[in-house]
Amino acid sequence: MIHCDRVIVEREGQMVIDRVSLSIAHGESLALIGRSGAGKSSLLAALATAMPIRGGDITVGGRSARREPAAVRPLVGYVPPLLVAPPGVRAEEFLGLFAAAAGLAGAACRTSVERGLAAAGLSGRGGERIDRLPEPTWKLLLVARALLHSPDVLVLDDPFAGLDPVGRRWLERLLDDMSLAGRTVVAAIDDARVPDCFTSLAVLLEGRLHAHGPVDPDTIAPGRAWRHRILCHGMAEKAAAVASRLSAGVSPVDAHAFDCLLPTAGTAVAQLVSRLVAAGIGVTGVGIHPPWTEQLVAD
Repeated sequence: MIHCDRVIVEREGQMVIDRVSLSIAHGESLALIGRSGAGKSSLLAALATAMPIRGGDITVGGRSARREPAAVRPLVGYVPPLLVAPPGVRAEEFLGLFAAAAGLAGAACRTSVERGLAAAGLSGRGGERIDRLPEPTWKLLLVARALLHSPDVLVLDDPFAGLDPVGRRWLERLLDDMSLAGRTVVAAIDDARVPDCFTSLAVLLEGRLHAHGPVDPDTIAPGRAWRHRILCHGMAEKAAAVASRLSAGVSPVDAHAFDCLLPTAGTAVAQLVSRLVAAGIGVTGVGIHPPWTEQLVAD
C-alpha cells in the first residue's frame, strides 16, 4: 500500500529524513517511534504530501507523493499534532469546509459532518467555537476531519497526546477497526508507549530507519535484556539480593519491588521467579517496566 524508497526530506535546509526505505502493507497498523527530532513528524508530513520530498519517493496505492501529490491526497487522511483554524470558527463549519474540499455536497456532506461531530463527542454541539474546545475534544475533531472522505490510509502525528482515558479508548478502538476493515494506519507516538492496536513498529534514529518489524521485543532488538519490575510484598531487599546472583542491573524500588535486567526470550524470567519462590519469597507480579518500546527509545 505504502512504499518509501530512499526518501530524503529537508526542513529549513537540514536533512531530517535520510534515505529511509520502508514498506507498509494494506491493512497494516504501524507505530513510528524515536526520540524528539528523529524525523517522525517530517516523514508523516511527506507521506501526507504536506511537506516536499527532496529525494527518493513515497508511493501510496501506486501513486507518487512526489510527482502526483494531488492524486495521493484523496487516499490519505492526515491528523496533524495541533489544531490550526481561524478564530471563531464553529465545529460544524470546520468539518463542513473540509468535507466540501473533499468533494462532498448536500446530504452526503451533512451526514459526514454529523458523523464527525459524533466521533468527537460533539453531537448537537456543532455551533461551539473550536478555539474554545478542550484539548481532548479538538484532538478527536482532527481525527474526525481526516476521516470525512473515508480514506484508505490514516496518518496520525502523536494522536494520543492530551487525550483523556475515554478519548484514548475510543481512538484505539477506531484504529483497530480500521485495520480489521483493511485500511492502513501510520502513527507517530512521541512517548513510545505503543497501544495494542498497532501490529508493527518502525524506529527512527536521527532521520534513519533503525528497526522495523512486528511489535515484539525479540524481533526489534534480538538478544537484548529489558528492565523488569518484580513485585514481592515487603521482601524486596531480600529478593534483590537473590536476584543479583542471576541478573545484572538489580536495583530496589521500595520495600515491595525491585528492578532487574532480563531477556524476554528463553527462560530467564521463569528461572528468577523459581529461585525467589525457593528462597521463601512470594512473587506477586513480574513485567517489563517501563514498556520495552520506551526503554528502546531512551537508550
